Amino acid sequence: MSKFRNWLEEWFGIPAEEKTNGVSDQPTTSSGSEKSGEFHVLRVQPTPNPHAFQFVISAPVIASGTRTFESAEDAKGDPFAEALFQIFGVENIYLKENFVTVTKSETVGWHTVFEKIGETIEKKITFYETPDEEKPAEAESESILDKFHKEDFPNCNEEEKALIIEAMLDQAIRPALANDGGGLDVLGIEGNVVKIHYQGACGTCPSSTTGTLSYIETFLKDSLHPDLIVQAQ
Repeated sequence: MSKFRNWLEEWFGIPAEEKTNGVSDQPTTSSGSEKSGEFHVLRVQPTPNPHAFQFVISAPVIASGTRTFESAEDAKGDPFAEALFQIFGVENIYLKENFVTVTKSETVGWHTVFEKIGETIEKKITFYETPDEEKPAEAESESILDKFHKEDFPNCNEEEKALIIEAMLDQAIRPALANDGGGLDVLGIEGNVVKIHYQGACGTCPSSTTGTLSYIETFLKDSLHPDLIVQAQ
């Protein structure tokens, strides 16, 4: 059986198929020798979202930032994303650093798409030079926080507040979300309301609209201002 079939058995207890001659097939290794190109899947790991899995790749897949494809329409013109959305049930693709998180529909079982997703990633993945949109450089974010004093936050304009919030999330929130195969975008700030959009595994995760959202809001209240409210869009 393929390594993806082996992982499927490991995570979901689905029995491995046997060869017709009665001799069990051996799991393949992830050496990459069976595919062209430099990328192969090193491992697959679950996320807090039962409908999303994180496929860890053997090399970085994006130069910086993230890439998100939220529909087949969104994927048009991108051969890799188009190929994944051709698999019935795929609903979201999220790339960051050296992993790809794929989220499926609740109505489709992992046993029907898991192997197809893994093989498609290995055959079609490519390196992305640019993210969805440019974010402030890490050094710039650190500089913002170095100069920032909590008592000054209410007097900042919305652009300044957005930069400060982005920097705070970069340091304390996004690394943890990335470990779980997800992320978030700050859509904007209106008064005391911070509007965010979850990415990857976080998008349909049950905890993202309850525990995670509450944690983010509490963190920003404590760090910046007690009147802040966080809303997920």
